[in-house]
Amino acid sequence: MVQVLATSTKEKLTCPPCHCIEKGRKLIANCTSLGLRKIPNKIPNDATHLILRNNSLHLIHNHTFGKFYNLKHLDLSLCNITKIGANGFAKLYKLDKLILSNNKNMGFQTLGDAMFGLQNTVLRVLIANSIVPTYAVCVCISKQMLKYFNHTKIQEIHVSYNRIEIFEPGALQLLPSTLKIVEAQNNRFTIGPYLKDVVDLTNLEDLDLSDNLDSPELDAYIPEANLNWASIADEDCGDHLYQYRPTLPVSQLPFHLSPNLITLRVNFAEKAFRITKLELGANNSLRHVYLSRNVLSRLEGPVSGVNSIQTLDISYNFCNFVTANFFVNFTSLQKLDLSHNNLQQVIANKSLSIFRHLHNVTHLSLVNNNLLHLPRNVFAGLKNCRVLNISLNLLTSSKFNIFLDGIDNLTHLDFSSNRLQWFSPQFREVLDASGKKGGHLTVDLTNNPLYCTCVNFEFLQWLLVKREHLTFHNFENYQCVFTNGTTVYLKHSKLIFEEFSKVCQSKIGMIVTYVSSVVTILGFLTGSVLYRFRWKLRYLYYSARRSNKIHHENDVVFEFDAFISYSEDARLFVDQIMRLKVEEEAGLKLCLHNRDFLPSLPIAEGIVTAVKTSRKTVLVMSPDFVKSYWCLYEMNIADMESQHTERDVLLILLYKHIKYDQIPSTVMYQIKSHTYIEYPNTDYDSNEMCIFWDNFSRAIKS
Repeated sequence: MVQVLATSTKEKLTCPPCHCIEKGRKLIANCTSLGLRKIPNKIPNDATHLILRNNSLHLIHNHTFGKFYNLKHLDLSLCNITKIGANGFAKLYKLDKLILSNNKNMGFQTLGDAMFGLQNTVLRVLIANSIVPTYAVCVCISKQMLKYFNHTKIQEIHVSYNRIEIFEPGALQLLPSTLKIVEAQNNRFTIGPYLKDVVDLTNLEDLDLSDNLDSPELDAYIPEANLNWASIADEDCGDHLYQYRPTLPVSQLPFHLSPNLITLRVNFAEKAFRITKLELGANNSLRHVYLSRNVLSRLEGPVSGVNSIQTLDISYNFCNFVTANFFVNFTSLQKLDLSHNNLQQVIANKSLSIFRHLHNVTHLSLVNNNLLHLPRNVFAGLKNCRVLNISLNLLTSSKFNIFLDGIDNLTHLDFSSNRLQWFSPQFREVLDASGKKGGHLTVDLTNNPLYCTCVNFEFLQWLLVKREHLTFHNFENYQCVFTNGTTVYLKHSKLIFEEFSKVCQSKIGMIVTYVSSVVTILGFLTGSVLYRFRWKLRYLYYSARRSNKIHHENDVVFEFDAFISYSEDARLFVDQIMRLKVEEEAGLKLCLHNRDFLPSLPIAEGIVTAVKTSRKTVLVMSPDFVKSYWCLYEMNIADMESQHTERDVLLILLYKHIKYDQIPSTVMYQIKSHTYIEYPNTDYDSNEMCIFWDNFSRAIKS
């Protein structure tokens, strides 16, 4: 009875200078930070855990640990080890975990030699972080270094902070078939042919390549000026250092997956690729992919072999482009994190609908994406979504009225830290219906500037109503902003609302009077504005008609170099002289209405099309020009194009003299507001004419 109690509690043993303790079936010898240069003799032979951390052992001779027949855990980290004999760990038949981290002068060749004595043992975990110098360059893992690993039963390898750059082709094939977990953070992996050997790690389940940075750890000392620190680690890279430029699309990389790999982590690795066509293989088992804090700015696809992925994290990637079909093959995806990117343009584009294929997604995060506007059907397809996080964006109530139709199980909707002042009646109905459909919906409106005004009174009352299927998270911290800038917490607002209700009621009669007056004034102003902006309205009308036929998005390549606006008295000059000098000799392409306008288009629409598809609009000024309705129409449309696109469109050519009193004020304004070119008075000075046509052509191209 006494013996049983003794073995089930901690029992102190004597093993100077170390500290030994027996706990159950464990006999732990702790020799941490004792300045040891060799293994103390008084450590019990049947010790199961030997901790020698932070000593100065330097050399591990053959059979150093041979007497510890029961040893399962050996910690030799921070021991300044530089050499390990081939049989340094021989006879450790029960060793389960070996820690060799922070022996910065040991290197991978010494590690590989040490594996000789661990062949055919039960060693399961090998931790060898930081075993090369802090500033080592060209750390290349060769087949020679791994030749004894193949006969071990290691399941976990940890080799973080080792500045590994590349593997010799075939080296990875020497790792044991039992290997399941590899943690290799903070290295410097480059792209090379060795990547195709990863597929031979057939039982690998968890691969962590995060923090693949060039910088050493923050507490590393600065090396002395003798530059010995810059030596190549272990061996010369030679021809093994074969890398692609990082600007290549991922589709051109030799990327292969282990068939049983479940989790892949490549966070904070400074990968700056655009994901184009990518094939991961149809038989992979990949379920969780973490790519946070890289520079994967363009998700183009298509990506195949991703049908089993359940978790995808692409947060903090400066991503600003996703194609409509990028996620089409992510049929099992459940958690998608796109937070801290810049997806405003992508999500605001109604024609993209990037989420329409994600029927199984339950968690979607769009936190901090500079979202200003959400199209009504932006979340169409997310029928199983439960948690939708759109916090830390720039959403305002005036541009916010999304639909949640088809999302049957929504339980949490996070709008915190936006610029929402209210919810429209229509969206309130959407939220109420969604709460009833899913059983219960929690909405978070924390840190939004809710308005305290009579117009918003109905919305504020709606917030206060307690519902069975809809609650507001953190409601006690919601603030309401009055027109004078003061704020009040809604949790204290019941008494204020009573007074607020009286004020709003007294204003109803006044509001009716104001509305009648406003309607009358608006009618007058509308007529005035329509006349004042008649040219702009015409421009916008025909631009809108044109946008349904031609996609135009600030193109920098135009169909024509210049659209020539001219009257009948300049027709021969344009058709014969200008066309010869500019098109045939200068190589520019002109748009002429008698030649390039489509017969099917109305004249007004044809003019808008010509102006928008030409780099410049050239006004050939002549007496008939200022009298022509269509010439002035072309001038005004070009002027609207300049204002709307902020590009310099108009180029004025004074072809024939026009009397000052015959020039309309609108034409005179354009002449005074733009640089113009004057046609020479004589055709006999060939040098002067050459200079003119050269300047004219350059002005078109500017």
